[in-house]
Formats: sequence, structure tokens, C-alpha cells
Amino acid sequence: MKTCRPREATLPEYWISIPVSSVVAGIEAPFAGAGGGVIHYSDLHTEGEPTRVITAGFPDLGDGSISERCQKLQHNFSDLCSGIVREPRGHEAMVAALLLKPADPRCDHGVIFFNNVGPLGMCGHGTMGVVRALKDLGKLKSDRVTLETPAGIVEATIEDDGRIAVLNVESYCYRLDVEIELSPGELVTGDIAWGGNWFFIADSNRLPLNLTGLPKLIDYTSRIRKALESAGITGAGGALIDHIELHGELERYEGETRGARSFVLCPGMEWDRSPCGTGTSATVATQVHRGILQSGDHWIQESILGGYFEASWVSGKNGIVPKVLGRAWPCAQGELIFEKDDPFRHGFPS
Repeated sequence: MKTCRPREATLPEYWISIPVSSVVAGIEAPFAGAGGGVIHYSDLHTEGEPTRVITAGFPDLGDGSISERCQKLQHNFSDLCSGIVREPRGHEAMVAALLLKPADPRCDHGVIFFNNVGPLGMCGHGTMGVVRALKDLGKLKSDRVTLETPAGIVEATIEDDGRIAVLNVESYCYRLDVEIELSPGELVTGDIAWGGNWFFIADSNRLPLNLTGLPKLIDYTSRIRKALESAGITGAGGALIDHIELHGELERYEGETRGARSFVLCPGMEWDRSPCGTGTSATVATQVHRGILQSGDHWIQESILGGYFEASWVSGKNGIVPKVLGRAWPCAQGELIFEKDDPFRHGFPS
């Protein structure tokens, strides 16, 4: 039987989240690549959707833009990313946010988001989690922060009421009223939009947007995604549409409030517990394109758990710049330990 004894750990100077009192004997920190290692993290949730913020221990991704380092992460460290977010150390719905030094001098921090199948261009709920983590770790110079992401530069502000406002990347409607066939005679019509990720947005088709209806929602959106791929329907430049969003009536608001209750199927076939920040951005872009939302109008996006984001917008060069407000809460801080002989150090096989 192996014994554990404390020893001092040497960690990178950048983003040490908490004092490290001990690590398992024989494990090196910073992370030792294909061998063993320790990853330091802060866990948060944004309206129910988890974000695991990686604060220290990840292998060096070198210089270059965040987009270039994102490619290096995907090509060289996909196994480690799987180990961080998948069971037994995480779960399939978890999204990780790797904090990095920015390459763009306009930015305060860099971040790469990834889930159980790989990197994400942008992540709205994850950005809120990152900002809350940076605040709790004392890494914010003010209540305003600028982040370099693979999708572009994102600004965020901590509001007086504690909500976090994300000024997202420019979002736009790509195609309206796209019809696909799920099965002979079973047609679905939806819009394709960019909000930092690619979305196909459709009506819920009377499916209940609640936890009871979850199996049917997952089945329906999975079929939509497969039908899009089979039909060769993509975003701009042949980009994969990897998020499927369904809309229904708001349940907690009355009167003139504009908005929707929503369900989002994410890459990896997991559903978003939050109202989805990039999905909210894509939705607002389509509503503006259709003339439903005017300047000064707000949009409420509600999840099937009842959490909500509030969005507004201003005009951009080729679309809109959405502002999405939501709340994030801390859950835990700690160390993920990866031993060389652990058969599941890369997570459960898919």
C-alpha cells in the first residue's frame, strides 16, 4: 500500500489559487505531462451550470495568441483536459476554464474554455464563473476585466448587485427559417446564429421545458444535430453547428417582458444547466435581425431549472454586441491529483 506524506510543492507564480499544504508523495508540481501531477482549481456554478477554473499546474502552452494556444491544448493535452472535466474527477456537464497570460496587451487575462469533448470558442456562463473566481482570488484590479478568448475579446463587469455583466463577442444571425427533416414527414424549422459558438435555434415543439421532459428534449435536440450534419448544414465557412437551442414560453415573467424559456444541447451531448450565455447572445441577434427587439429592449432567457440571464444589446460592425447579466457562486477550491498508474487519470472512456 502506498503511503502519503506532506511535502512542499513548487507551483508556477501565475495564478496560484490557494496555499498548498501538501501533495501526494511522488507527484511533481507543476504538472508533469504524461506522468503524474497536480492541477489547482476553483469550482463555481453559474445559475446551476458548473465551471472549473484552472488556476495552476497546467503544462506550459508557450507563447502566441489564445487561439494558437487553444490549438496546442487540443492537439497535445486533450487527455489531460478529459481527466480534468470527466469522471471520476468531474462529470460530463462540467466546463473548465484555463487561466493564462494574455497575448493581447489590451486584455487583463487570457482564458481557454473546454468541456468533455474539447475546446469551446467562448462560454458565457464560464466567463461569469471566471470573473467571480478572479475576484475571490484577489486577482482583479477593478470591477471591470477584459479577457482574451479563442473567439475574441470579451469584457465583463461586476455590477453593484453582484451580478456579472458579460459584453460578449459580436454576434449575428447567419440564416433564418432553415428547414431540416428529422424523419420522413417530420420537419423542423430554425435559425442559425453565432454568439461565440454556433447555434441552431428552434421552437420546443410543445415538449415540456422542465426536468421531467429532459429525456425527450435530449432525444429531440440530438436528432436535430444529426440531421444538420447529414444535410451538410453549417455555420459560416463550413463551421460545425454544435449547439442546439429550443425555445418556449417564459414561466416566471408576465406582461410585456420579452424572452424565452430555453433548453440547450451542448457539444458532447450534455445539456446546459444555465440559460447559456452564448446561446442568449445568438438568440438576441436573431430577435434583432427579425425586428422583434429594438434598441433599448431587454431579453430574458430562462433555463429549464428556472435560472435566468438578462440581455441587452448595441449595434456592432456586422451584427450586435450583446450584454448578458447573470450570477455565479463559488463551490470549492482544491487540487486534482493525477498519479502515473491511475487507469482513469484521463477520465472514463467515452
